[in-house]
Amino acid sequence: MKQKRILLITIGMVFVLLTGTLLYAILRDDDSYRYFTGLGEKISVAPDDSEIAFSYFLDGKESVYTANINGKDVKQITKSTNRHDRHPAYSPDGKKIVYLSENPNGIQSLQVINQDGSGERQLTDSEFHVTDGIFSQDGNTIFFVAVEAEEFKKGEESREGFDLFSIKADGSHMKKLTDADHFSMNHLFLSPDGQTINFSEFDREKERVYSYSLEEGIVNEKTSILPEEIANAQSFYEPQLSPDGRSLAFTDVLKESQDSSLFKYELFLLDLETQDMERLTNLKKAVTSPVFFHNENKIAFLENTNWSTEPAEYRLMMIDTVTHDIEAVELDAPPSAGDNWFIQMLDRAVNSLTLAILYVLSMSLLSVYLLHYTGKAYLPSIISFLIAIITFVASFVVAAMINPWYGMGLGALAAGIFGCSIIIVLFIFIYKLLVK
Repeated sequence: MKQKRILLITIGMVFVLLTGTLLYAILRDDDSYRYFTGLGEKISVAPDDSEIAFSYFLDGKESVYTANINGKDVKQITKSTNRHDRHPAYSPDGKKIVYLSENPNGIQSLQVINQDGSGERQLTDSEFHVTDGIFSQDGNTIFFVAVEAEEFKKGEESREGFDLFSIKADGSHMKKLTDADHFSMNHLFLSPDGQTINFSEFDREKERVYSYSLEEGIVNEKTSILPEEIANAQSFYEPQLSPDGRSLAFTDVLKESQDSSLFKYELFLLDLETQDMERLTNLKKAVTSPVFFHNENKIAFLENTNWSTEPAEYRLMMIDTVTHDIEAVELDAPPSAGDNWFIQMLDRAVNSLTLAILYVLSMSLLSVYLLHYTGKAYLPSIISFLIAIITFVASFVVAAMINPWYGMGLGALAAGIFGCSIIIVLFIFIYKLLVK
């Protein structure tokens, strides 16, 4: 009787641990950046090349910072308490910074602030979800990409797309420039004369560069900065034009990684006069956010050092476009306070592997109990297989009636339960042989 009591207590403790772990996994905030400290995903170089603007997470709070070009004298510019401030871009005179601010509902508004952190102004409200913004050549107007917030929340069910807008830097005279519902509009940049807004868009085959003429008020699918044969043959991720308009920096997938499960992105430079293209980096990770210096032959960019896990850990890099010498810049940014170490440790411990181990352990212990006291050793594994089948059928129903992604998630869960069920069967089979 004592052994029976001990076994029942053990089974109960494991089931309580399994239930608690499962509830924690379901109810916790799944934002992988909630305790993160490190660089955000976009940078901007000041017009005089003296400093750089970037977003930085400090224990999960993302704000816009500036620093000297050597990484020293780091200053926090925005100080929101419940928003994520990101994607900064300097005005042509370097006195203002436009950036995006994400509210707790995931909607990004357009904001502008003085370079010293004063004069913060919100330009768009929660009616629009903004994804990119840049200043006009004279600095009086800001061009931005947005979609209606309600449509953005619908995700793939939305029939609306992204469009280009303009607004004065003081928040007045907002105007919708396009009405084409683009599938995507990314990485805005101006032509040297300031009369054309270029952007990239995925046409379901390649990432193309398109342009919008401010004078004509139309979108041109064949941008004037790229020869047609190059534009049709090459994908241009995160394209950026040099200040003199002679070169285009962009990232692209390495050909040798296209057949693998993990694409690797490197930095490329296209000479628009000679049409010569050269690969600048060989980091074999993921290069992002290339930005030209204005007075030197340099490009600043970010290297994703842990591609492709989250939270992404970026490192600030600079490359000489002539010598190809690469320099890593260490930012003198504030370190984590380390107050959330216990929660972080708990979050790392609660994962799919932990749940699978607890599930197999609980069902295996129950099988042992039933073997010794009822003779129905395989009942838990049969129930487990039934749960897997029901979950698998439910995945099709959910995918058809609610959301395909939820259906795929249930399908993956069904596969996991099925695998655990096999392990439970094998365990009790071997255990029965041993106890004989």
